Amino acid sequence: MMADQRLAALRRRLAGEDAEVALVTTPANMRYLTGFEGVFDEGVNAACVVSAEVARFYTDSRYEVAAREAATGTPWAVHIQKDSMYVEICAQLMSEGVGTLAIESSVPYGRFKFISEQFQGRVLASEHWVEGLRQVKEAVEIEAIEAAAGLTDRAFDHILAFLRPGIREVDVAIELESFMRRNGSEGVAFDSIVAGGPNSARPHAGVSRREVSAGEFLMMDFGARVAGYCADMTRTVVMGVASDRHRTVYEAVLAANEAGIAGAKAGMAGCDIDAIARDLLGRAGLAESFGHGLGHGLGLAVHELPGVGRLSREPVRSGSVITIEPGVYLPGFGGVRIEDLVLVEDGGVRLLSHAPKELIEIQ
Repeated sequence: MMADQRLAALRRRLAGEDAEVALVTTPANMRYLTGFEGVFDEGVNAACVVSAEVARFYTDSRYEVAAREAATGTPWAVHIQKDSMYVEICAQLMSEGVGTLAIESSVPYGRFKFISEQFQGRVLASEHWVEGLRQVKEAVEIEAIEAAAGLTDRAFDHILAFLRPGIREVDVAIELESFMRRNGSEGVAFDSIVAGGPNSARPHAGVSRREVSAGEFLMMDFGARVAGYCADMTRTVVMGVASDRHRTVYEAVLAANEAGIAGAKAGMAGCDIDAIARDLLGRAGLAESFGHGLGHGLGLAVHELPGVGRLSREPVRSGSVITIEPGVYLPGFGGVRIEDLVLVEDGGVRLLSHAPKELIEIQ
């Protein structure tokens, strides 16, 4: 991983903002900056301190061995907390004469307030300093995302043989997640959504114990994680025989998905990419049933910059990985979402999701 280049980029931002030290505590940002493998998990207790001269990684004794091994040969010095990590960090910085500390604006308010009270100098909020760096993916990052996307494609192929009318949502989710774990996924990228019938009209329905009957949509939103990097894909099928209404809604969403993929390219504002698909659904009389944004950035986190929605004014940069996921949700009937991962390039996008998208009927 390119820890030197990433640190250099953050240090340039520090200099440009007239700040002396950046304190980074968001796990995805820490993993990006350090390039450490095998250190970060859901419960990690850690922090990164970066200045023009130092790169320190703080953690506790539970992660000491892993952190010291991961830091070998990198610019990072590992420090093990004795009592309270943020108290110790602030005390060390003040003893070194540091007068300005930048803290991520995305951290919980309680953490921001506590650190601000401990550090007796000027505190400022760093707005997307590291997240901005993470937008443009390096070759090694793209390789990991492609591997995660490929495993997610394989999980969909696997689940098609498992599905049948009357199956429970929870059993589908377990089978998807088990397949991905057995075949190399580090857990899952996010909590899967498996929603049938009227549940599929709720974009983030989660998973229930409900049986999915013939004549209903089944929407599956899931993703593998490889080397820390996420995949995210949604496919919707019909249990039994599709009705004319099923086909009409499905074909409208598929057309919007394909139009978004065909029209997206580097330099476009996220809102303009969103508008391609949204306008198409509007001409089909379905715009009011598409309430969320067309997509989002993806990498070490399943939702990251850039935004691809109606309010996303920033240009999407070449090298970003985004989702294209139009959806139509009809309460009482069901919903369809079709989501693909794409790598944004100067002249268009490269598709990273390859699972079939034609309407599939599960007999």
